[in-house]
Amino acid sequence: MTFPPASVPLFVYGSLRPGMPLWPAVRDSVIDRRPATARGRLHWHEGGEWPLLCEGDGAVRGDLLMLAPGDAVSRVIVDEELLYGYDARWLPVSTDEGDVLALVLVWPRST
Repeated sequence: MTFPPASVPLFVYGSLRPGMPLWPAVRDSVIDRRPATARGRLHWHEGGEWPLLCEGDGAVRGDLLMLAPGDAVSRVIVDEELLYGYDARWLPVSTDEGDVLALVLVWPRST
């Protein structure tokens, strides 16, 4: 799979997916979107408000977004997600066209 120049591959599985609360923050930066799967386990935050992807056995379905770099992307990833405690990690993600290395927001603590 080839990516547009300077694009950022981001795997999303919760609040950044289309129709979810943070989608409007990245929508205008999306160059391409396709179904994808990342390795791990999905848990819900204790309040049930947002999902947490923990590394481990299993598969989590989501979307691979190809994002144009810019302030909106930086704001969502850094200001919103990392401040809540997620780690940004480069991990393999599977699509119908094969595996790609993508930025995945992973919950670093055990649930």
